[in-house]
Amino acid sequence: MSEIDWKRPLEDVLGEDETARRQLAEHAQLLPIADARTAMRFMGARLREHWVATAVTLLVNIGGAVAAAILPRLIGSAVDVVADGGSTDRIWALGGQILAVGAVQALLMALGWWLISALGQRILAGMREQVIDRALDLPAQTMEATGIGDALSRVADDVDVAARAVNNLVPNLIQLGFLVVITLVGMATLSPWLLLMVVVIVPMYAVAATWYLRRTAPIYRRERIAMGARAQGLLSAIHGIPTVHAYGIERRETRHVAVLSETAAVLNMKVMYLVSRLVMVLNVPENLALAMVLLFGFVMVQAGGAPVGLVTAAAVYLVTLFWPMMAVIFNLDEVQSALASLSRMVGVITSIDPASSPGHERPEDASIRLEQVSHAYGEDEHGEERIVLRPLDLDIAPGEVVSLVGASGAGKSTLAAILAGTLVPRHGRVLHGGADLARAELEAVRTHASIVSQDVHVFRGTLREDLQLAAPRADDEQLRRALRRVDALAWVDRLPKGLDTEVGEKGERLTAEQSQQLALARIALQDPAVLILDEATADEGSSGARVLERAALEVARGRTTIIVAHRLSQARVADRILVMADGAVVEQGSHEQLVAAGGAYSRLWEAWSS
Repeated sequence: MSEIDWKRPLEDVLGEDETARRQLAEHAQLLPIADARTAMRFMGARLREHWVATAVTLLVNIGGAVAAAILPRLIGSAVDVVADGGSTDRIWALGGQILAVGAVQALLMALGWWLISALGQRILAGMREQVIDRALDLPAQTMEATGIGDALSRVADDVDVAARAVNNLVPNLIQLGFLVVITLVGMATLSPWLLLMVVVIVPMYAVAATWYLRRTAPIYRRERIAMGARAQGLLSAIHGIPTVHAYGIERRETRHVAVLSETAAVLNMKVMYLVSRLVMVLNVPENLALAMVLLFGFVMVQAGGAPVGLVTAAAVYLVTLFWPMMAVIFNLDEVQSALASLSRMVGVITSIDPASSPGHERPEDASIRLEQVSHAYGEDEHGEERIVLRPLDLDIAPGEVVSLVGASGAGKSTLAAILAGTLVPRHGRVLHGGADLARAELEAVRTHASIVSQDVHVFRGTLREDLQLAAPRADDEQLRRALRRVDALAWVDRLPKGLDTEVGEKGERLTAEQSQQLALARIALQDPAVLILDEATADEGSSGARVLERAALEVARGRTTIIVAHRLSQARVADRILVMADGAVVEQGSHEQLVAAGGAYSRLWEAWSS
């Protein structure tokens, strides 16, 4: 990549890369981001959960700050003893006190750092698990629209940023904060005149920090969004390597990722420019404070008769105050980055509470009812909803097999997802066994209905573990019975270690047909009342398709089943066929009834049969 010009507007960096623009826009709005108040409330709740550790941590750090505030007074006392010609014993006693207080301060500060880090890591470990848990609980359509990049950046990048902050930044800031407060109290109690310096100097630091925060906060938020988009771009390119090579678009994909990387880099460099300006501004209150302490010290000693030790203590207090205040402000860029990451993590954590459900209704049987259900995605160029499913009333009896047929884009998969309960319709009600899904218990609905789509996943681990995801307590005999039902037992027995064979990533490579059989075997083990097959056999060759069709029908036996049919041979076995076009059901009936009617299905059947 050529040298980055950080002054370039982001519009120029993105140029004509519409893919990068779209991904940045998507990552800016899809997965939720918590506001500052929500993030702070969340952290407050976590601290209250660990209130004993929090209280001990506060006490230790306050003790360290108090010890640090005592040192300038002891140094001032030592100066007065020398100035007044005091005894050597008194000097040695004060020296011993200074060493003892210094040792106590070092011990308490070190212990406080460790306590803060330990408490932070404990909270962060729980947050890491919650982020993954909530990401898996997000609606399927949200994750499909977002892509894995944003979720991955929150689980990986944001957690990494937060972990670094917990290990270094947070202990430093907390200790510096206590040090600033206790030092200010020490200065005020030493001499009320020193409050004049506090009133003049501290607001200047506060104004500088506010100026910096207001300008960098939105930049950091955009930088985290750009990092999520970059992760998505990298994953898309890596996962699509065969296609990238086939079409010779390596340069295009490289350029696309480079644009997203440069966007993140430009945003970071804009922050660094603001940091350099902040450093110049902070020279003013620092030099002014030094001048004021010299002037006040002279006046207090010469005109007010104040002891030299008091002025010395004041000077030490001031120098002690400079370092933590400067350190706090110089760490604001890391604070902003950590807060941006925290907000993204909390946004996912608070978006869904798996312990709560919309209600407590539970399905009583395997019937399904739709009442004026319709759905739309976004808006078109005229600001109108993009309708994908028109208002529909539908009743499916327990144990009935219903097949959805129609051209691509007719609304079959949308209707199937709504029937499964994985997609919330824009309008209308969906009832499973009399229970309105809008007021139903989530876990009850998830065990009541399952969906198998074209894209099935083989989890890393042994074949036994993969199957037991659906039934953790199933023994080997139950696993083998489920595999036998889907005609998979023969090839499983040929595996090197049978059920103990490693599958998934870096394990035994399963064919697409075997992966589908594995998914259907999990359904047999889970035993849901409602089963949705969303083109689950669409990509197989003729022989493999027949095997999977037999397996799917066997698993569907005795259940309420909705089949999104890719082949009309799948539709033919259904009790009822719904023919869809342009988001509406245009025909319905049995295979024989629809063929005899001579309508859309009849024409499809004639074309498919020939």
